Amino acid sequence: MLAAAAVTVHAQNIISWEYDNGNLIPSNGSSFAGVANAAFWNYSREAGVANLLANDGSLSGVSLGFADQYGAWGIGGVSGPDGDGTYNKSIFDGYGNTATSDTLSLSGISFSLYNVIVYFSSDTDGRTGTISDGATTYSFSTIMRNQVDNDPNVTFIQTTDTGSGNPGANYAVFSDLTGASQTLTLNVGGGGIAGMEIVAAPEPATMTLAALGGVSLLFWRRSMKARF
Repeated sequence: MLAAAAVTVHAQNIISWEYDNGNLIPSNGSSFAGVANAAFWNYSREAGVANLLANDGSLSGVSLGFADQYGAWGIGGVSGPDGDGTYNKSIFDGYGNTATSDTLSLSGISFSLYNVIVYFSSDTDGRTGTISDGATTYSFSTIMRNQVDNDPNVTFIQTTDTGSGNPGANYAVFSDLTGASQTLTLNVGGGGIAGMEIVAAPEPATMTLAALGGVSLLFWRRSMKARF
Protein backbone atom coordinates (compact mmCIF):
# COMPACT_ATOMS: atom_id res chain seq x y z
CA MET A 1 0.00 0.00 0.00
CA LEU A 2 2.83 2.40 0.79
CA ALA A 3 4.49 1.71 -2.55
CA ALA A 4 1.21 2.36 -4.36
CA ALA A 5 0.80 5.66 -2.51
CA ALA A 6 4.24 6.77 -3.64
CA VAL A 7 3.40 6.11 -7.28
CA THR A 8 0.18 8.16 -7.20
CA VAL A 9 1.51 11.26 -5.42
CA HIS A 10 2.41 12.93 -8.74
CA ALA A 11 -0.35 11.93 -11.16
CA GLN A 12 -0.11 15.44 -12.66
CA ASN A 13 3.67 15.51 -12.91
CA ILE A 14 4.58 16.47 -16.51
CA ILE A 15 3.64 19.51 -18.60
CA SER A 16 4.71 19.40 -22.26
CA TRP A 17 4.68 21.96 -25.08
CA GLU A 18 5.82 22.08 -28.72
CA TYR A 19 6.22 24.99 -31.12
CA ASP A 20 3.22 25.14 -33.47
CA ASN A 21 4.60 24.53 -36.94
CA GLY A 22 4.58 21.24 -38.81
CA ASN A 23 3.18 17.89 -37.70
CA LEU A 24 1.58 18.36 -34.28
CA ILE A 25 1.46 15.74 -31.54
CA PRO A 26 -2.21 14.76 -31.02
CA SER A 27 -3.22 16.20 -27.64
CA ASN A 28 -4.85 13.13 -26.17
CA GLY A 29 -4.15 10.40 -23.68
CA SER A 30 -2.84 7.89 -26.21
CA SER A 31 -0.18 9.85 -28.17
CA PHE A 32 3.19 10.14 -26.45
CA ALA A 33 6.42 12.04 -27.07
CA GLY A 34 9.49 13.42 -25.36
CA VAL A 35 12.23 12.29 -23.03
CA ALA A 36 9.58 12.14 -20.29
CA ASN A 37 7.28 10.26 -22.72
CA ALA A 38 4.19 12.30 -21.90
CA ALA A 39 0.68 12.60 -23.32
CA PHE A 40 -1.54 15.70 -23.71
CA TRP A 41 1.03 17.93 -25.39
CA ASN A 42 0.27 21.65 -25.78
CA TYR A 43 1.27 23.87 -28.69
CA SER A 44 1.47 27.57 -29.58
CA ARG A 45 3.56 30.09 -31.51
CA GLU A 46 4.95 33.50 -30.51
CA ALA A 47 2.09 34.65 -28.29
CA GLY A 48 2.29 31.63 -26.02
CA VAL A 49 -0.57 29.92 -24.20
CA ALA A 50 -2.17 30.02 -20.74
CA ASN A 51 -3.14 27.17 -18.42
CA LEU A 52 -1.31 24.34 -20.16
CA LEU A 53 -2.62 20.80 -19.94
CA ALA A 54 -0.74 18.37 -17.73
CA ASN A 55 -0.01 14.77 -18.73
CA ASP A 56 -3.24 13.53 -17.13
CA GLY A 57 -5.35 15.95 -19.21
CA SER A 58 -6.08 18.37 -16.35
CA LEU A 59 -5.31 22.09 -16.38
CA SER A 60 -1.97 22.82 -14.74
CA GLY A 61 -2.19 26.59 -14.19
CA VAL A 62 1.15 27.02 -16.00
CA SER A 63 1.41 29.73 -18.67
CA LEU A 64 4.01 29.95 -21.40
CA GLY A 65 5.25 32.96 -23.35
CA PHE A 66 7.50 32.78 -26.37
CA ALA A 67 9.48 35.41 -28.25
CA ASP A 68 11.54 34.76 -31.38
CA GLN A 69 12.80 36.93 -34.23
CA TYR A 70 11.74 35.31 -37.50
CA GLY A 71 8.58 33.42 -36.54
CA ALA A 72 7.61 29.88 -37.44
CA TRP A 73 10.14 27.68 -39.17
CA GLY A 74 10.61 23.98 -39.63
CA ILE A 75 12.26 20.99 -41.23
CA GLY A 76 9.17 19.54 -42.91
CA GLY A 77 8.45 16.05 -44.13
CA VAL A 78 6.97 14.72 -40.88
CA SER A 79 3.49 13.20 -41.01
CA GLY A 80 1.98 10.95 -38.40
CA PRO A 81 3.87 8.99 -35.75
CA ASP A 82 7.45 7.73 -35.82
CA GLY A 83 8.28 4.12 -36.59
CA ASP A 84 8.03 3.21 -32.90
CA GLY A 85 4.60 4.83 -32.53
CA THR A 86 5.77 7.92 -30.63
CA TYR A 87 5.56 11.47 -31.98
CA ASN A 88 9.12 12.50 -31.16
CA LYS A 89 9.90 13.76 -34.67
CA SER A 90 6.97 16.14 -34.36
CA ILE A 91 8.72 17.93 -31.48
CA PHE A 92 11.62 18.89 -33.75
CA ASP A 93 9.70 19.43 -36.99
CA GLY A 94 8.82 23.03 -36.11
CA TYR A 95 10.64 25.70 -34.10
CA GLY A 96 10.89 29.44 -33.60
CA ASN A 97 13.59 30.62 -35.99
CA THR A 98 16.10 33.21 -34.85
CA ALA A 99 19.28 34.93 -35.91
CA THR A 100 20.43 35.26 -32.32
CA SER A 101 18.05 34.37 -29.47
CA ASP A 102 14.68 32.87 -28.49
CA THR A 103 13.15 33.47 -25.07
CA LEU A 104 10.79 31.01 -23.42
CA SER A 105 9.00 32.23 -20.27
CA LEU A 106 7.17 29.94 -17.85
CA SER A 107 4.95 31.05 -14.97
CA GLY A 108 2.45 29.54 -12.55
CA ILE A 109 4.53 26.42 -11.84
CA SER A 110 3.20 24.79 -8.68
CA PHE A 111 5.75 21.97 -8.31
CA SER A 112 8.03 22.52 -5.32
CA LEU A 113 10.96 20.90 -7.15
CA TYR A 114 11.17 20.16 -10.87
CA ASN A 115 13.30 19.76 -13.98
CA VAL A 116 12.84 21.58 -17.29
CA ILE A 117 13.73 19.80 -20.53
CA VAL A 118 14.30 22.11 -23.52
CA TYR A 119 14.34 20.77 -27.10
CA PHE A 120 16.03 22.64 -29.95
CA SER A 121 16.09 22.12 -33.70
CA SER A 122 17.30 23.50 -37.03
CA ASP A 123 16.84 22.71 -40.72
CA THR A 124 20.63 22.49 -41.05
CA ASP A 125 22.84 20.28 -38.90
CA GLY A 126 26.00 21.58 -37.29
CA ARG A 127 24.76 25.00 -36.17
CA THR A 128 26.26 25.84 -32.79
CA GLY A 129 24.54 27.59 -29.93
CA THR A 130 23.76 27.78 -26.22
CA ILE A 131 20.71 27.32 -24.01
CA SER A 132 20.53 28.94 -20.55
CA ASP A 133 18.20 29.33 -17.58
CA GLY A 134 20.23 32.29 -16.30
CA ALA A 135 22.23 30.15 -13.88
CA THR A 136 23.52 27.33 -16.09
CA THR A 137 24.42 27.55 -19.78
CA TYR A 138 24.88 24.53 -22.05
CA SER A 139 26.47 24.51 -25.50
CA PHE A 140 25.35 22.32 -28.39
CA SER A 141 25.45 21.67 -32.12
CA THR A 142 22.20 20.95 -34.00
CA ILE A 143 21.63 17.39 -35.24
CA MET A 144 17.96 17.01 -36.18
CA ARG A 145 17.91 17.50 -39.96
CA ASN A 146 19.41 14.11 -40.71
CA GLN A 147 17.30 12.35 -38.08
CA VAL A 148 14.00 13.81 -39.31
CA ASP A 149 14.83 13.07 -42.95
CA ASN A 150 16.40 9.63 -42.65
CA ASP A 151 15.83 7.88 -39.31
CA PRO A 152 12.61 6.02 -38.43
CA ASN A 153 12.84 7.13 -34.80
CA VAL A 154 14.42 10.00 -32.87
CA THR A 155 17.58 9.40 -30.86
CA PHE A 156 17.53 11.78 -27.90
CA ILE A 157 20.99 13.18 -27.16
CA GLN A 158 21.46 15.49 -24.17
CA THR A 159 24.07 18.20 -23.91
CA THR A 160 25.77 18.54 -20.54
CA ASP A 161 28.61 20.74 -21.81
CA THR A 162 28.86 23.98 -19.82
CA GLY A 163 31.88 25.15 -21.77
CA SER A 164 32.30 25.74 -25.49
CA GLY A 165 32.52 22.15 -26.73
CA ASN A 166 29.25 22.37 -28.70
CA PRO A 167 28.52 18.62 -28.76
CA GLY A 168 25.83 17.30 -31.10
CA ALA A 169 22.58 17.29 -29.12
CA ASN A 170 18.86 17.92 -29.35
CA TYR A 171 17.94 18.74 -25.75
CA ALA A 172 19.18 20.04 -22.42
CA VAL A 173 17.92 19.50 -18.87
CA PHE A 174 17.85 22.11 -16.11
CA SER A 175 17.55 20.12 -12.89
CA ASP A 176 16.25 20.69 -9.36
CA LEU A 177 14.61 24.04 -10.08
CA THR A 178 12.31 25.86 -7.66
CA GLY A 179 9.98 28.81 -7.89
CA ALA A 180 6.84 29.58 -9.89
CA SER A 181 8.59 31.02 -12.95
CA GLN A 182 11.55 30.36 -15.23
CA THR A 183 13.05 32.14 -18.26
CA LEU A 184 15.06 30.14 -20.79
CA THR A 185 17.15 31.75 -23.51
CA LEU A 186 18.51 30.00 -26.59
CA ASN A 187 21.20 31.55 -28.76
CA VAL A 188 21.78 29.98 -32.17
CA GLY A 189 21.82 31.26 -35.72
CA GLY A 190 19.21 29.64 -37.97
CA GLY A 191 17.67 27.39 -35.34
CA GLY A 192 15.42 27.67 -32.35
CA ILE A 193 13.46 26.21 -29.45
CA ALA A 194 11.21 23.36 -30.58
CA GLY A 195 9.59 22.33 -27.30
CA MET A 196 9.90 21.85 -23.58
CA GLU A 197 8.73 19.67 -20.70
CA ILE A 198 8.36 20.52 -17.02
CA VAL A 199 8.81 17.36 -14.96
CA ALA A 200 8.13 17.26 -11.23
CA ALA A 201 11.05 15.87 -9.24
CA PRO A 202 10.34 13.38 -6.44
CA GLU A 203 9.88 15.18 -3.16
CA PRO A 204 11.56 13.85 0.00
CA ALA A 205 8.20 12.67 1.38
CA THR A 206 7.48 10.74 -1.81
CA MET A 207 10.94 9.17 -1.82
CA THR A 208 10.46 8.16 1.82
CA LEU A 209 7.13 6.54 1.02
CA ALA A 210 8.71 4.65 -1.86
CA ALA A 211 11.55 3.45 0.37
CA LEU A 212 9.15 2.39 3.11
CA GLY A 213 7.03 0.61 0.54
CA GLY A 214 10.07 -1.32 -0.66
CA VAL A 215 11.08 -2.22 2.90
CA SER A 216 7.54 -3.36 3.71
CA LEU A 217 7.46 -5.53 0.60
CA LEU A 218 10.84 -7.06 1.51
CA PHE A 219 9.68 -7.94 5.04
CA TRP A 220 6.42 -9.35 3.65
CA ARG A 221 8.31 -11.62 1.24
CA ARG A 222 10.65 -12.80 3.99
CA SER A 223 7.67 -13.46 6.25
CA MET A 224 5.93 -15.49 3.56
CA LYS A 225 9.08 -17.54 2.93
CA ALA A 226 9.40 -18.26 6.66
CA ARG A 227 5.92 -19.74 6.73
CA PHE A 228 6.61 -22.35 4.07
